[in-house]
Amino acid sequence: MIVSDRERLVFSAIIDFYLLSGETIGSRTLVKKYNIDLSSATIRNVMSDLEDKGFISKTHSSSGRIPTDKGYKFYLDELLKVEKLTLEEQARINSVYDRKMRELDSVLKRTSTLLSKLTNCMGVVIEPTHRREKIKKVQLVHIDDYMAMAVIVMENKSVRTKKIFFDEMCSEDDLIKLSNKINREIVKKLPEPHEIDHLIDFVYAEVEGKLFLENSSEIFKDKQVNEISDVLDIFSKREKIKELFEDAIKSKPFKEGEVNIIFGEELAVKGLEDYNFVYSVYNMDNSPGVIGVMGPKRMAYSKTMGVIQHITEEVNKVIKQIGNEGDINVREKD
Repeated sequence: MIVSDRERLVFSAIIDFYLLSGETIGSRTLVKKYNIDLSSATIRNVMSDLEDKGFISKTHSSSGRIPTDKGYKFYLDELLKVEKLTLEEQARINSVYDRKMRELDSVLKRTSTLLSKLTNCMGVVIEPTHRREKIKKVQLVHIDDYMAMAVIVMENKSVRTKKIFFDEMCSEDDLIKLSNKINREIVKKLPEPHEIDHLIDFVYAEVEGKLFLENSSEIFKDKQVNEISDVLDIFSKREKIKELFEDAIKSKPFKEGEVNIIFGEELAVKGLEDYNFVYSVYNMDNSPGVIGVMGPKRMAYSKTMGVIQHITEEVNKVIKQIGNEGDINVREKD
């Protein structure tokens, strides 16, 4: 579809005004507010053409226009420029990651909180799913006879900690023996099933890609329960939320190193049509993870995408730093 420069100019002003104010805009306001060098009559004709092309619509017969879903997509694909953060804004974000961090969980939790705070949307961070053979060592630290802390070292030297609860009593000596058995089998990397496999699987289940959410309830607070019943069902279970985002990303090609957008209707969940998911992909040991936000369709895309882009860059730096740090020693005792 051919869109003229005049149509681009007028449409850019219409969507800019709507994203900022949530209100419709007419031809006279367009001329005054955006200093468009066209007469009101000409602008009305252009708006009529944009309406015919499906980019804008009237909310009622006497109103100005607002962008349609088709208009949003045209704006995001053709007109939007990612806003570069100011040096002060960059410094504020960088300070969050300045402290030396060795635990990926801490980095990603902090990231979801930061995303929510800076965008007023729901912060969404998904940890990469690691293959079992990427585990290098495991240290099980005794807390009490029914609880332990797993300190898990990956091949890239990143370290994560996870709480593990036992149904049956497990003493400190039993835990040390269990750690050593697991580590011996990890070193062997046996290709065939082995009697100790269930132990390794147990630990591996603790390092599969984790979901970090912040501000998940606030973005739906203005909706009636009956409007978003399907949404509330999904968002009541973390595994369902994670599956929702992962399936959406897999179903639509995304651009590496760029900020991508998935429209609510593409998530195929009733109640999410008025929301969009804006995200980028980061990498850890060739495994992709997700950094993004979900928020109302009417959001400040340019600013939001600039924030996500910069935060992703910082997370990649921290992950590289974690990988370059030293290892931990696993206590040997039979």
